[in-house]
Amino acid sequence: MTVSRALRQSSNVHPDTQAKILAKAEELGYFKSSRLGRPVCQALDVPHRIQLVLGGMGSAVSIFHSRLVNSIQRRLIRHNCECVLFSNDGSYSSFLILLAALKRQKADTVIIIGDFPEVQLKTLLMDFPGAILLDNPGITEFDATFSSFNFDNRMGAETMLRHLLDSGRRDIVLLNGSAGHFFSDAMEHSYRKTLARYGIPVDERMILHADFTAPDAAAVMEEFLRKNIPFDAVFSNDEMALGVYRTLLSHGIDIPGKAAVAGCDNLPLGQMLYPALSTVDLDYEKLARAAVKFILSKESFAPCRMLIPPELIIRESTDKADSRG
Repeated sequence: MTVSRALRQSSNVHPDTQAKILAKAEELGYFKSSRLGRPVCQALDVPHRIQLVLGGMGSAVSIFHSRLVNSIQRRLIRHNCECVLFSNDGSYSSFLILLAALKRQKADTVIIIGDFPEVQLKTLLMDFPGAILLDNPGITEFDATFSSFNFDNRMGAETMLRHLLDSGRRDIVLLNGSAGHFFSDAMEHSYRKTLARYGIPVDERMILHADFTAPDAAAVMEEFLRKNIPFDAVFSNDEMALGVYRTLLSHGIDIPGKAAVAGCDNLPLGQMLYPALSTVDLDYEKLARAAVKFILSKESFAPCRMLIPPELIIRESTDKADSRG
């Protein structure tokens, strides 16, 4: 029975025992055949049915949200949950198809991840009461019952901005996401608040918006450089930082000598950039653990709001100009 549970990666098996069993099974090349073993007694082992609904900006789904989906799906499957993933590109026609599919395939829990236009998000929350939002705070002053698990984006942005300012940077460009997006609002709120604390007036020309993708960030940064506005740092998210790097380096602007670059999300690609990207770690594994624990708890009928605190990760891209010799 222990071997059977370990092969199903059940949470009831101690991790050390499970690792040993899986290692031996892999060594033997074992995969269960449908002709072997006893049939599962469905009456005693009914899986929890989960619908994962992933939103995107246009045709793009962010790297960060892809990793979050992978993390929570792996955890749910280990707890005897059946997961079905639906994705949406934000268009009206695509959303109608998505809505019909969600209603046709009943689920015990609906998890909404990422970005949706407000009217679509309202529809989902009204049609699926008790839904769980991941990395989306939902809609304030809206009469619907839902739970949300999010990162404290304001705290993360403020922490990185304080690091840049304490390092001597004063002319900081905020390369933000789409205007009106909850992440963009949090970043800008912290930007204005933190500069004010340091007695630095906000130059509205230093607040830029892109569509969360590297190519658009590169184009926006290119346009900004043509204005010849002095700056010594750029703060964005990790994915858009790729575009920032490309544009700055193509213009001979040394990172971090002439301009520091900082991100947010702690994607693996940031560490592989040269110089390695300083970032704010938004721990999607911790977010997934908290959400799964809530889903499987007997008290999950009560709405929950949770903010996961971020962690600052300092790398070479925000070194002081004189620290590189």
